[in-house]
Amino acid sequence: MSVKKKGIDISVWQGNINAGRVKNSGIEFVILREGYRQAVDSRFFENVKKCNEVGLPVMGVYHFSYALNAEQAKQEAQSCVANLQKAGLGKDTIVFFDFEYDTVTKAAASGVTLGRTECNAHTKAFCETVESLGYRAGIYFNVDYYRNWYDHALLDKYIRWLADWSGDADYPCSFHQYSSKGSVPGINGNVDMNYYFAEDTNTVVSGVTANAVLDVARGWLGYSEANGKFKEILDTYNSHKPLARGYAIQPTDEWCDAFVSACAIKADAVDLIGTEVGCEKHIEIFKEKGIWIEDGSVKPEVGDVILFNWDDSTQPNDGYADHIGYVEQVYGDTIVCIEGNKGEKVDRRTINVGWGYIRGFARPKYADSTSTVVSPVTKKTVDEIANEVIHGAWGNGDARKNALTAAGYNYAEIQGRVNAILSGNAGVSKKSVDEVAKEVIAGKWGNGDARKTALTKAGYNYGDVQNRVNALVSSSKKSVDAIAREVIQGKWGVGEDRKNRLTKAGYDYSAVQNRVNALM
Repeated sequence: MSVKKKGIDISVWQGNINAGRVKNSGIEFVILREGYRQAVDSRFFENVKKCNEVGLPVMGVYHFSYALNAEQAKQEAQSCVANLQKAGLGKDTIVFFDFEYDTVTKAAASGVTLGRTECNAHTKAFCETVESLGYRAGIYFNVDYYRNWYDHALLDKYIRWLADWSGDADYPCSFHQYSSKGSVPGINGNVDMNYYFAEDTNTVVSGVTANAVLDVARGWLGYSEANGKFKEILDTYNSHKPLARGYAIQPTDEWCDAFVSACAIKADAVDLIGTEVGCEKHIEIFKEKGIWIEDGSVKPEVGDVILFNWDDSTQPNDGYADHIGYVEQVYGDTIVCIEGNKGEKVDRRTINVGWGYIRGFARPKYADSTSTVVSPVTKKTVDEIANEVIHGAWGNGDARKNALTAAGYNYAEIQGRVNAILSGNAGVSKKSVDEVAKEVIAGKWGNGDARKTALTKAGYNYGDVQNRVNALVSSSKKSVDAIAREVIQGKWGVGEDRKNRLTKAGYDYSAVQNRVNALM
């Protein structure tokens, strides 16, 4: 649940404030100007003291920059943090970088031209320095700076404070300066008014269990793009306000995280899980909630959220997450997941503990404790399990034997069937090249030499399958518009990482980026 808190930002220009009257008027937080250049605001230390005396939270400070180059921006950050430490403000204080029109005007008077490139370079230098000193960094900007000055990839890295006095915030932000002409008891004259959009950490969710969330997920099994039912999931996500980063998911977008979020929405578990449509952004939420597990090799619990990175097949896997789902079952060394947009539908995936593609887990604080070991909902046929064994889902050696036995299967029977399939004496027809190619695209057969070995071992012609994979991938390439919207959601990373990923996937980076800029 999002909570909107009301606050103000003040500097020497507000004069001698009465912090007690400010707090009693309903103001819940303040942001103080720390200073400018390497000079401190003459009221800064006094304002910190007054707010502390009455228990008015100082959530952040801002530093008005007059740096002429990135090195000076670093020096401003160092000076700013030194003043915070002197004032006794802790490392939970947000330090906002303020680069404005006056920054550019004063630089021009000194013979230095500052433009978009310098704005981003100075901001990056300041924020990186702040974080290296242990404080949280943020960026203050207005609508013009959002549209024409700032790289959105840079804004995404830090806490956003948007100045937009036209009504509701037009762009995603954590802090919204909604007026410059507020009136607050205890302050003479106008004052800037702000909202902070916070997660309500005091909300107690009673009765929301892992199974409640999983029941929603199970109810959507089989919903797909082919039958059109997946739109119900998207509608559930879009109906919940506020939308994450203000973005409504489109039918052409990847929707795995919308599925995870929609399950949370329908099960009244948003406070536990949060909502997002971008996997990496959801990891940020999990970290804020203190539930993120940065280890894909651990044995998960039922109800955990599982993240995947298809670009790395080894542990530790610390790459860019691009798929997400729920852990439905854990038995032996086997994990069964329910995922949205798995082959363009809601479906189960069976994998082994420590599978290389697992990026990590989030463990929501459900209302009850759920056993980490459960029996399969429905026992599969010997053929189904044997094929899963061949694809690596059940491990090897004793680990495989123990997992199959724990799940209630006859190990000798399964292993005999595996041997028969691999020897070509299975007595059943192999899958078509088209079916196997689609499994390859879904990540079932690994990558590189591992894929080639697995396919050949299973009796398939690697060349035929790979050619079909290439044909399917080529024919299913999305439009520039669809990919641009995924970029905005955060799916394709930032900077050089984005460029490399788009190029690798066969897209024209310049065309996609131009469309992103147009949409934003």
